[in-house]
Amino acid sequence: MKKRLVLLLMTLFVAMYVMAEKKVDRLLLAGSGWNKIVIIDKETKKVEWEYPLERGWECNSVAMTPEGHILFSYRRGAKLVTYDKQEIWNIEAPQGTEIQTAKVLPNGNCLLGRCGTPTVLMEVNAKGEIVSQTEFETKLERPHSQFRQVTKNEQGNYMIPLLGASEIWEVSPAGKVLHSVKIEGSPFGMAPLPNGNWLVGCGDSHFYIELNYKTGEVLRKVNAKDIDGVTLFFVAQLQPTKDGGLYICNWQGHDKNASEANSPQLIELDASGKMVWNLNDNASFGMISAICPL
Repeated sequence: MKKRLVLLLMTLFVAMYVMAEKKVDRLLLAGSGWNKIVIIDKETKKVEWEYPLERGWECNSVAMTPEGHILFSYRRGAKLVTYDKQEIWNIEAPQGTEIQTAKVLPNGNCLLGRCGTPTVLMEVNAKGEIVSQTEFETKLERPHSQFRQVTKNEQGNYMIPLLGASEIWEVSPAGKVLHSVKIEGSPFGMAPLPNGNWLVGCGDSHFYIELNYKTGEVLRKVNAKDIDGVTLFFVAQLQPTKDGGLYICNWQGHDKNASEANSPQLIELDASGKMVWNLNDNASFGMISAICPL
């Protein structure tokens, strides 16, 4: 009897250890033109959680806070909601402007980017209080042509990918343009790399680049047909992984033939640039332009 009890306890211990060690990857996803935000189990590709979006809401940024709340932009504003879908705060965009960026900063505050005249970048705390505000002019009259995903660099300045100007600006918290680089394409968003360079998703140009922002040199360019099994359409958010890989949001909204091309909406590459995972299911998922690995 005693031996059976010991054996049972050992079995239970091993089972609990295996369960604790098993890594469950989840992805928070959204996209302009999709009527919801979702969290999926990466392995099963099943939706575990969803939040409905109203018609006309255009979600190009989504993130999760350290507390487990969901932050997103919806063009007419930005919201922070709990996992049980209770609204914590909602900052609306004034008439004629668009909030396209909503990101969580390392200090726990949220970065919101509002397209308009002037362009406004806001840092907001957990209560929805604006703790800092930066204003500048992009010289682009149409707010919708200004930007989608703004980010903040290690120096505390804002990196602005200007869609309609094919430029990337570095703007100080005081609103001064410190540096600008002209690039090919329509930049949607940027992601820093450990080597100091930046990955830039170039939107409707159907490629992405690795850019030395200081010199303006393009060190690498991945074109529409360069990845086996993939056709790149509008290259939206790029999200590097911890092991040197990359998620690519392959938004398909501007190409009427995209769904017929059988190309994934979301792609994961390994460090060598080979596709190792994808979402290719237009029936279950909408167009994806934003991602946050959990």
